[in-house]
Amino acid sequence: MRKSLIIERLIKKIKNKLISERKSDQLSLYISRLIINQFKKKEDFQLEDLEFERGDEYALFNLYCYFIEDENLNEPFSIRAEADMETMEIEITFNPSYFPDVMQDLVGEVKETVEHELEHIEQQNFEDVELADKSTGEDFVEYLTSDKEVPAFVRGLIKRAKTKKISLNKAMNEWFNENFRQFNDPSTEWPMVKDVWMEYATEMREKEKIKKFN
Repeated sequence: MRKSLIIERLIKKIKNKLISERKSDQLSLYISRLIINQFKKKEDFQLEDLEFERGDEYALFNLYCYFIEDENLNEPFSIRAEADMETMEIEITFNPSYFPDVMQDLVGEVKETVEHELEHIEQQNFEDVELADKSTGEDFVEYLTSDKEVPAFVRGLIKRAKTKKISLNKAMNEWFNENFRQFNDPSTEWPMVKDVWMEYATEMREKEKIKKFN
């Protein structure tokens, strides 16, 4: 019951959005390439007044990006990101001993992260995309299936699938393998989350004519 209510709510939102008017592909690519180029130089940077176009509307936001070298990190890299109405902030912590061998993995995750955060920029700047906030104290599953996070995760994972030339189904399973420890009961919770994400992706395909990945 809970899953069907979540899907019904999200589909109602997506049908009210003019998704086809979203013009973020070039912006997403520009930001992703800039982050990777600056990462190679190990130079933090910031950009002001980036323009997000949507139909005849636009929003301005600032981008802040930081790189932290950590030789004790027990994985190649970790990305922390957040966005609000006026700001996107991305922080990449990395262990240099893994590079350049894992550069392609970093490129893919940067693209996924940027797409995810652009969805939040869009949500908070355009009235018909703005979604209700979840109450505080939500658990991980509630967070993953909230009005704001489903569109962001799905867009990010579609970007991962395109970048890596894999199916959306495989991209979602990769994400789960990277994050399964955050679930209380992965075997029951993940299928429900994945179903919600897949249903939303199906609606997106119909609206945007996105290539069918799964």
